[in-house]
Amino acid sequence: MAETAEELAIDFLTVSRLADPPTEALLAQALASAGLGAAEYTAAPLRNHTSGNAAGAAPPKRVRLGTWRLGPQQLLTTARLVVARHDGPVMDGMGETAFNAITRGLAAEDTHTLRTSDLALDLHLNAPLREALPALAWAMRLLRTLIDLTQGVVIDPGAQTCYGRAALARFAADDPLAHIVFHDEGWAADTRWLHTHGLQKFGRPELDLVAAPISLEAEGRMFLRDVAERLARGAQLAAGQEIVLEDVGAAVVAVGAPVDVDHQAPYGRLRLADAPQPGEHQGASAQQLLAHMALADATRRAQARDLLGSFEVIERVLAADPDACDALAMKARLHLNSGQALDAMQLGELMELRAPDDYRGPLTVGLALAAMRRYREALNALNRAIQRDPDADEVFAARATVHEGLGQQQLAAVDRAHAAYLRK
Repeated sequence: MAETAEELAIDFLTVSRLADPPTEALLAQALASAGLGAAEYTAAPLRNHTSGNAAGAAPPKRVRLGTWRLGPQQLLTTARLVVARHDGPVMDGMGETAFNAITRGLAAEDTHTLRTSDLALDLHLNAPLREALPALAWAMRLLRTLIDLTQGVVIDPGAQTCYGRAALARFAADDPLAHIVFHDEGWAADTRWLHTHGLQKFGRPELDLVAAPISLEAEGRMFLRDVAERLARGAQLAAGQEIVLEDVGAAVVAVGAPVDVDHQAPYGRLRLADAPQPGEHQGASAQQLLAHMALADATRRAQARDLLGSFEVIERVLAADPDACDALAMKARLHLNSGQALDAMQLGELMELRAPDDYRGPLTVGLALAAMRRYREALNALNRAIQRDPDADEVFAARATVHEGLGQQQLAAVDRAHAAYLRK
């Protein structure tokens, strides 16, 4: 991926609800009162729409009325505010689907303004990359001033969203996530497509998570927000680069994502997908990562003795993949800790059936049988587990306990020593 440009170009459009633009004196006073820095106004020259044009030629679709040049204090960022009148509604030409998407959540009167108004104030920022967040924070202060003067609506093309007066009033301008919108759209029957709009304002690629199971959507949102915030604060991410979440034992890799006309991104779009195992092809989904995140949360809940919460999270993982051995094994372990050995054994038998190569199925069966003091049967189950994975130290530790239950102290000591050796 090409290196990020050193200077950012950021645009906002304020569509006025009023028929006339604020006067030069009124806007100058408002800018000064808001402490927005130096401002210089240049009125546009008068134009004759017909002179110099061929007979019958259409007049310009957008007539510039004047331009403000602004210099935010203590920043290298420069800004230009163009006041212009269109020969029809400012949003003319935008398809209904795109219009509905960008105006989602707006008040009815704000939507009406966008459908009917022909007056707009176009703000264009040129900001050094390192000033992205302070430049955006300054822009939000300016946009609040413009909203007050025009009673209008702000369009944020980079984030593909709009802000009414109330939304701007509570905007946390110094929070990078406030400048990024997270979209959630259908992908398949039971999965979602989570993606960002707005990272381009920080000179960073937009992010995708595709085929996120509905039951793990919360984890997907959390992960996407975390990565987006890191990028907005200066981290870099390129195609082929891995993100390792050591606390949940999983990794994802950034993959170049296809872009359609509604998701153009000047710095590209990256898809975050599970890192493939050796010899496997790169997939598109991050389901494995999301499941690991959920199970880490289930573990934390269990440690805090919130067993109901832990079981709820495990069930969400199993809703995404009923054969997920990690989730089945954790559920069985919680049952064992609660003295429900029969429930644990049934889960172990289910794992043996669905994952015949995974040692955790017979291990779970062996632990459940040992808890019921059925040591001979437990020994057979644990021997099956060792055949599946001779390097699993927990199986030898479990078998040592079973040997002790059978009075075989010497065999127990051998298994316990071998388990300690494997843990090194």
